[in-house]
Amino acid sequence: MELDSKRCMHMTTRGHSSRTTLLSATLLALALGLSLALFSCAPPAQESAERVRAAENDPMSDGAQNVRLVGYNDLQGREALQLVTRSDRDNGSWLYVGHQPNARGDDEEGLLNPITGELEINGTSLIDISDPSSPTTTWHIPGASTANHRSVSVVYDYTHDGEGRDYLARSLDTGDDFRFQIFDITTRGSDPTQIALVAEITGTPPDSCGPGCGGPFKYRAHKGYWSQDSGYYYTSSGESGFRNTSLQIWDLRDPNNPKFAGRAWLPGMKETEDEALYEGQYVHHPIVDEANNRMYIGFRGSGWMGAWDISDRSNPKMVWSYDTSPPGRGPHTLTPVVYDDLTQYFKSDALPRNFLFVTDEAGNSDLTPCEDGVRAKSYMFDVTVETHPMPVSTFQVPTGNFCDKGGRFGPHQHAEQRNGRINRHEDSIAWIAYFNAGVRVVDLSDPYHLTELGYYIPKTNGNSYPIATGQETAIQINDVTLDHRGLAYASDRVGTGMFVFEYTGIEPGSQPQS
Repeated sequence: MELDSKRCMHMTTRGHSSRTTLLSATLLALALGLSLALFSCAPPAQESAERVRAAENDPMSDGAQNVRLVGYNDLQGREALQLVTRSDRDNGSWLYVGHQPNARGDDEEGLLNPITGELEINGTSLIDISDPSSPTTTWHIPGASTANHRSVSVVYDYTHDGEGRDYLARSLDTGDDFRFQIFDITTRGSDPTQIALVAEITGTPPDSCGPGCGGPFKYRAHKGYWSQDSGYYYTSSGESGFRNTSLQIWDLRDPNNPKFAGRAWLPGMKETEDEALYEGQYVHHPIVDEANNRMYIGFRGSGWMGAWDISDRSNPKMVWSYDTSPPGRGPHTLTPVVYDDLTQYFKSDALPRNFLFVTDEAGNSDLTPCEDGVRAKSYMFDVTVETHPMPVSTFQVPTGNFCDKGGRFGPHQHAEQRNGRINRHEDSIAWIAYFNAGVRVVDLSDPYHLTELGYYIPKTNGNSYPIATGQETAIQINDVTLDHRGLAYASDRVGTGMFVFEYTGIEPGSQPQS
């Protein structure tokens, strides 16, 4: 990322102030700030040497290649999952963080929020990322006791409401209480104390899919995606009449009055369908491509994944499904990639080709010592002929010593959004959250040969703790997303904080194939 002289002067001025503040908080962050300043403002002739020096002087790295740490936020010690960025000229640059419950066994449930001076249960953080080297928490929307608020989705200047206000939707899942909450966040930059809850979604209409089918959510209010364009909200949760979590679609054009629109599931998931088709699968979450009338879903608890035609949101139609198990471990994230030029494999009349990049989620069987004999991984599927999806390649990090470090080893997801919208991997790069193996950067330029471009493994700190009893404390990178600049933001499951990364290596496709 090139910086002009004015930008370097700006960063130097801010850097002095930031380092003075951070010195009282942590010497590690001071050293990080110095190394970043050295790199960012180095003349071109010094850039390579300064990059090496910055990596060597990075006290927060437990290993890195072609990825540098740009910034860090401790998230007040809060565990985190989903990250979403939104940036535009009128609204500034923001990161929204969905938090998981505080699982430190010897702590109070609430953690101190220095902004309010109050102990607050983990909820949703709002972070100003105008300067990515100094991401600043401006507000925290407290959560409910024992609730998992892992999911977050945001819309700006919302024309559907007739007022152009800004909204945030998040999940609430306590194990007994399941709902999705909608907040008006228009004043987040001027007066965040005025952020207000405007509506909640607690279930589908009773009997809306047959007698006894539908009603209050009864398990897993997991994740959702709110479309800025259409005004529809796509969620995953459990309702009566289904054997496990299904997919619901909501009309949120009036955010104060959510309306149920439709649902989707795999055959066998509905209680009136053949139980022999049910393998324990449940909808993890939707990846929505409204421009092409497609919705992609990975089904955890099995190896299934599929695509739905959403041209009629009241009645989504399954286009295809595919079972990756065995040996697949259960798809989590699916994102479309279009290749206009693959002439090394296809004649021009067979182009363009449509692919899906798919990532499994590693689970409890991937905790040290990794008892499952098959590692979770990522895949590339050719879905040009939608009735016949075809796997063509896989990517996984070699085991090395990761099964001895503690915590989970394997992928959780890859960056499915860029600036809050679907990530189409137009730069031919995938960023993968890989639990104790940090973040991994993968070259997608050749869908038949997925290769690693770089990685960064953060060290744990005083806020970190073991993910489970009997485990060593280890980094657990949980989620990664991209902003409008192409910078990556990664969260940690065990309270270590949030990291901002930049890829500094070669262009995708420029390394020779082995």
